[in-house]
Amino acid sequence: MFKQLQDMALFTLVVELGSFTAAAKRAGLPKSSVSQRISHLEQQLGLRLLARTTRQLSLTFAGERYLVHCQEMIQASERAHQSLQMLKDSPSGRIRITAPAGLAITLLAPVVTDFQQLYPEVSVEVYVSDTMADLVASGFDIGIRTGKPQDSTLIGRFLGHYPRYLLASPAYLARWQTITHPSQLEGHRCITHRAWSECILRKGAEVYHWLQPADHVTDNLLYARQCAIGGGGITFLPAFLTTEVISSGQLQPVLTDWQAEGNELYLVYSDRKLNMPALDRFIDTMMNHPLVAGHSAALN
Repeated sequence: MFKQLQDMALFTLVVELGSFTAAAKRAGLPKSSVSQRISHLEQQLGLRLLARTTRQLSLTFAGERYLVHCQEMIQASERAHQSLQMLKDSPSGRIRITAPAGLAITLLAPVVTDFQQLYPEVSVEVYVSDTMADLVASGFDIGIRTGKPQDSTLIGRFLGHYPRYLLASPAYLARWQTITHPSQLEGHRCITHRAWSECILRKGAEVYHWLQPADHVTDNLLYARQCAIGGGGITFLPAFLTTEVISSGQLQPVLTDWQAEGNELYLVYSDRKLNMPALDRFIDTMMNHPLVAGHSAALN
């Protein structure tokens, strides 16, 4: 069928240019190949399309009827090409994004807002969850993830290295002796994220592994932060969730002389050579957004 469609286009070219020689030159084929392919097309159809003489070509009645449909096919192809060109020039369609709650609020929300001001024809669906979903199987176009993707079919664009801090409310810390060493964390109340049960702390050459208690576990960092603000205990939060609550005095750092291991954030999407123009534009917007550069610069 595909070869027949090509031959239909070749037949139309022969008719429009009036000769096999001109059609062969336009198509970049030998004249003999063009003649053979038109003859083969006629054999397939069981009807002669062209009346050939040594000086000219003319359409048969069947050729006239067939030409109309061939031209419609070519016009449909041109319309399809034009519609895709319009899509490239002015992206539209839908993008589905998944991100953890903390990142969705602090980083993704302003990026999406700016993106839709640039490309109002693109609709965006954002699914906020700290549970990591299979990007491809769940039908997502893009995701924000902690750590480089292990799946070889996914591309990971580095967004930056983000530190993490131990924090608690002033009211909670006032009830306890000042914490100067990680070993004093034993026995404290803690709001633990399900994925971060261990906190690795460093001070010079000394390394301390603190296994956080499991008496209050969550899969949502915003929930953990709110519980800590309410005096529920010590929690372990990434930098992008700490700036406002520290400056407002709602939470304060614990063990400021010790440095906790940070994490790396990646923009993740399927390894496809030809992405939708809208998706390409979103990736560009995300990677060049001041917030991404701002987070990275704050860590240097």
